[in-house]
Amino acid sequence: MVLQSKQAVAHLRQKNDGTWEVHDLKDHLVHVAEKAAGFADEFGNGDWTKAAGLLHDLGKYNPQWQEYIRRNNGIYAEDSDE
Repeated sequence: MVLQSKQAVAHLRQKNDGTWEVHDLKDHLVHVAEKAAGFADEFGNGDWTKAAGLLHDLGKYNPQWQEYIRRNNGIYAEDSDE
């Protein structure tokens, strides 16, 4: 996946082949919410757990966090579109 300069990032991981895996923040929040809700449905609290999953990393939308995560990896350059 190519990192877009305005894309909100949850995680960046370097693969064994040296390329980078970008985990989009929205996709991350939705996936965690759905997975958590699936576990909690068993005891009748899927809706609450889904809400918690959607909110758990919401602070990562902060521009300072996005700058931090980009600057602390090998694929971001300030004057680049990536």
